[in-house]
Amino acid sequence: MLKIEPFSYISLIEQGNRHAYNDSVSNYAKAVLNEALETFRYRLGLAPEEIEITNFFDRISLEQELNYLIMTTEQNRRINNIPITPVVDSLLVANNKRFGLIVVQNGFTRAKGNYGGQVAKGVGLGIATTILTMGVVSIYQVPTKANSTLYAIIADSENKNIAFYNKSVFQGREPTEIENITKQLHKVFEKYFWKKR
Repeated sequence: MLKIEPFSYISLIEQGNRHAYNDSVSNYAKAVLNEALETFRYRLGLAPEEIEITNFFDRISLEQELNYLIMTTEQNRRINNIPITPVVDSLLVANNKRFGLIVVQNGFTRAKGNYGGQVAKGVGLGIATTILTMGVVSIYQVPTKANSTLYAIIADSENKNIAFYNKSVFQGREPTEIENITKQLHKVFEKYFWKKR
């Protein structure tokens, strides 16, 4: 199976709870994701070569196609009758491979000090609400520290469809820590490539 370079889109929350895409964090997360994928190379039957998209327009097209495949699969809740997209198909055909693995990561992390400040603000608002309502209402929202969602797609160029799709969501776990990503990858592929622990 051909490994197509993974994509990582990580936002950094520096002030308040406002997410902003961050190139540096995303590139670091992609390197960690690649390292974690390497630990599964033989279990997944990945070919030694990897496809890296260097052409800007091909990269944009592939990103749009992956977004389409993920959204379509999420909406349909199944992979039946979802055809592979032209760029994915051409990559597999050009490399003489029937199957291709694509992993996409989406998530966020917080700047140092941001999480503690947001928790304190949430607790303060909760206490103020409790006092102002004389105990009738006493709720406060604790912000999520981090999040990592992994999507895995295996495309089949012979049958021109999606052979496998799964995702894993880790709330409260850093998207840049290899232990978390390795656990997510294991979860994504269990029951398909190996038995559940």
